[in-house]
Amino acid sequence: MTRRTALRAAACLFLVAVSWSPSWAVDSPHDTLSNINCDNCHIPHHALGDIITAPSDSLISTLCISCHTWGGWPGMTKPFADAMKADPGTAGISHGWDVDTASTEYQTHGPTTPALADHIRNGRVTCTTCHDPHDNTNPHFLRVPNNNDALCLDCHSDRNVNDVRTYVPGKVYSHPVGVVLPSGPTDTTFHNPPLDTDGNPQPSDGNVTNDFVLGGGDEVYCTTCHGVHFTDSDPGTVDGP
Repeated sequence: MTRRTALRAAACLFLVAVSWSPSWAVDSPHDTLSNINCDNCHIPHHALGDIITAPSDSLISTLCISCHTWGGWPGMTKPFADAMKADPGTAGISHGWDVDTASTEYQTHGPTTPALADHIRNGRVTCTTCHDPHDNTNPHFLRVPNNNDALCLDCHSDRNVNDVRTYVPGKVYSHPVGVVLPSGPTDTTFHNPPLDTDGNPQPSDGNVTNDFVLGGGDEVYCTTCHGVHFTDSDPGTVDGP
């Protein structure tokens, strides 16, 4: 074997090694420090899904919930249960998982952002549609940043409207999104910062979980009023866990 051939062979072996290098969760708590290993979620052979997980892709949330439930994993602080899925206006304290992406009732549709669209399973939103258990670059393990509620509005863009004054048959109505909450002596119609449940500027009641969160320029967004998980819609109590 010539020296040139040997170098080519070594380069090929290096590329193969890189392409086959294992991937694992690197951000706590999905790491070996919490005694969570690859084989807790993945199986190398006879996997039911195309991401070598134990359940099928359509049931990927089942895998997540198997740990994220009361007693599902030692020290679990983010437990979920089916009863927690929100039925808007009725019950629930958490955005749904294993639910259809398209809904005429809730004016939702599938995401257009590739990082999210690639993780729609059989037309349904799962935990991993929005969350990447291997990367916490965008807390809390979000696949894409949610700056200005961009992630929320990808599926809920029909609610991204600002005209609530004129009734038009068949039109979707919504509280304005992305607009600035006026403040200052020239406009006393709005409270900026908003008032707490005790009538004083927030966070006077000591409960930060009921505060209205504005954007960096005092803009009103979806998450100004809405929480995603563990939100009980009662301003007099502290949301958990």
